[in-house]
Amino acid sequence: MSTQDNGGRGAHGMRRKLVTGASAVVALALIGAGVFYATGGYDDWRADRSLDRACDGLLDISELKSLLGADRLHSQGADPAHCSVSDPGDGRAALRVEITRGAAPARLLGTLRRNNPHLGGTLMSPVGNGRPAILKTGTSTAAASGALACGPGESDSLTVVMTAVRDGSGKAFDRPEQRARLARALTGTLDRTAEQWHCTGKTAGSGPITAVPGDTTRTLKAAGRATGTCAGIGSPVYEAAADGPAPVEDCVLADASGTRLFQLSAYYGPFAKAARLETVRGKQILTEAGGADGLYWTTSACEDGGAALFSVEPLFDEETKAFRPADPKLQQAALQTFAENSAERHGCSSPRPLPAG
Repeated sequence: MSTQDNGGRGAHGMRRKLVTGASAVVALALIGAGVFYATGGYDDWRADRSLDRACDGLLDISELKSLLGADRLHSQGADPAHCSVSDPGDGRAALRVEITRGAAPARLLGTLRRNNPHLGGTLMSPVGNGRPAILKTGTSTAAASGALACGPGESDSLTVVMTAVRDGSGKAFDRPEQRARLARALTGTLDRTAEQWHCTGKTAGSGPITAVPGDTTRTLKAAGRATGTCAGIGSPVYEAAADGPAPVEDCVLADASGTRLFQLSAYYGPFAKAARLETVRGKQILTEAGGADGLYWTTSACEDGGAALFSVEPLFDEETKAFRPADPKLQQAALQTFAENSAERHGCSSPRPLPAG
């Protein structure tokens, strides 16, 4: 046998080994890909890719995973004006986000489920920690919002709204640690957006939020015992913690048995405009101060160039299917005290007096 024949067989053998080796590599790659796909690796990779684009990258995903109790999240929408994240498995939890620069979102209070304050049970609590933000939490639903003034007046503000839902399999949103997680998720998004969108408004506060004021809105305070948003009012009340930066403050007047009678609310920044546009009685609030049909309101000027709005109105009685009877003397006295205290906390001017009569 010639040396050439041996060389030919050697070359052929080498090619066969290379082909066999390459086939083995491909087979291993396919097996690896199959294992990757079967074990959920592909889904995790796809979810992570979607999260990189979630809300233009303005969300703290690790915080949201803890809040929603999900190991993996999937996002929909990169536009920060309308985006969301959810558990891609069985849909146990989801969170929707709206980030707006300029005019406030069209349904700011509606998204927070408090566009009808006369129904009661809609009181917001401050995030505290020097942050211009509020939240409301239940066992399976939660909402939070914050706003920054990016320029003079109400027309140039940065607003973030978050709403979350989940089933009963995870931690309730109204637990203290969950409320703190929601506050961190909201304020972190507000801070990152302000930086990326060059909003020069004061973010206020610094460092991570470890705790937020407790939800006291379901606790009846005896007459003269209020220390928060209802301080100084001589009636039984339900109140929230008083906090200067909070863009919404609430107080409910009650009777000695705890029956809710009238709701007092203070609105600042874009929330003041939203109160006029979205609430059932908002269209009545067209002047600086006034009152009619059990609704009384007043305003004050604030340092950022905007106007604060303060109102009091009867609550709706679900049993009688009618509004509580107006009590002008009680309502107006409570409104004056509430408005003066809130305006002072927020660095706004003294509220305008109500017209006589």
